Amino acid sequence: MLTALTVEGKLVILTRTQSLESLREWRKQESFYCPQCKEQLLLKVGNVVIPHFAHYQKSSCRDSFSEGESPAHLLGKSQLYELFSSHALDVELEPFLPDIKQRPDLLVRWQNTEVPVEFQCSTIPITLVQQRNAGYYTLSMLPIWIILTPQSVHASSADTLILRLSSFLQFFIRPIHNRMSVLLTYHPHSEKFHYLSPIIHLQGSTYAARRLTLSLHKQTVPFSLPSAPRQTDIRELTLHYQSARRKYLRTVIAYNQKGIHNQFLRACYEMRIQPVQLPAWIGVPVLGQEAFKQSDCEWQLLLVAAVRETRKSPHQLDLSFFHSFAKKFEGEQVNLLEACRSYVDFLRAERIDIYRMDQLSEGNYVYEVLSGRFLAMHAKN
Repeated sequence: MLTALTVEGKLVILTRTQSLESLREWRKQESFYCPQCKEQLLLKVGNVVIPHFAHYQKSSCRDSFSEGESPAHLLGKSQLYELFSSHALDVELEPFLPDIKQRPDLLVRWQNTEVPVEFQCSTIPITLVQQRNAGYYTLSMLPIWIILTPQSVHASSADTLILRLSSFLQFFIRPIHNRMSVLLTYHPHSEKFHYLSPIIHLQGSTYAARRLTLSLHKQTVPFSLPSAPRQTDIRELTLHYQSARRKYLRTVIAYNQKGIHNQFLRACYEMRIQPVQLPAWIGVPVLGQEAFKQSDCEWQLLLVAAVRETRKSPHQLDLSFFHSFAKKFEGEQVNLLEACRSYVDFLRAERIDIYRMDQLSEGNYVYEVLSGRFLAMHAKN
């Protein structure tokens, strides 16, 4: 904790402007209490972790309202508090909201709106995040979650990355500009925000992403949004996507244990085509693709196979077809349906004949799809 009450009931906030010597002297003269439970607190002033208040070991308040604070969490909260204060905003640090019994890291008042800000450094159950959000929603508050920058992102100097994102991190990917998504992270020790945007799903928990950095001192309020990717960014993302596609198609046979009983391989067999010979229009990044944990090659081939079984063209499909297909896969049905419709829209727009698998298209559909999705955004920025 970075806030406490004095004996007189005055709220005090620990900031980086206070020297360690003055704080050590202060704790000899003053007693501090938790603003929430009113229990006495310890003022810890060490040489590694930034100064902070802590409950005594047997405090029920500490166990009920915090999952534990790491040095990065304490430092990040302090820096974010300074950021909002530097913009002359009304900001509270660690306020207790009695109506919902929650304590956000910060509460910022901006243009007559109260915005809870959570700097999340540890992995907690997604259901707990949803419960906290639900509490804020009852107060008509829209929270902002900022995630601690993963070490794999912070340690890399590349502009585009291949990352494994846990289901916890995936939960915080949010859409912007309608056609682009972003994961906002912050690294307190380097005082830098790391934006992962756009993020392209490859397979399972693996993603390709462009990484942008912004210094804490250059951050704006409201937070800056990432710019649309440049052509060079799109080319890099295309290369990563195509590499992952080739790798999947090369290994699907070598590492498969089910043989012809594997749905993907069986579909290839029935269409009389080798996996490495799939046309370029199977395995393309479409909107909502991350709803499928399978490779785009796999679920899109199975979708094409399902359409071929109906003897219909992509123009003749109805909603019941999409529902029937999506039910075969794990995931949110609404999101699965969106991805299916996006892919069928692509087939229609490109006038693909799904019954001519022998016509191996030479078009660079991956680059064309990504270019069409992102380059038009430059005119809007």
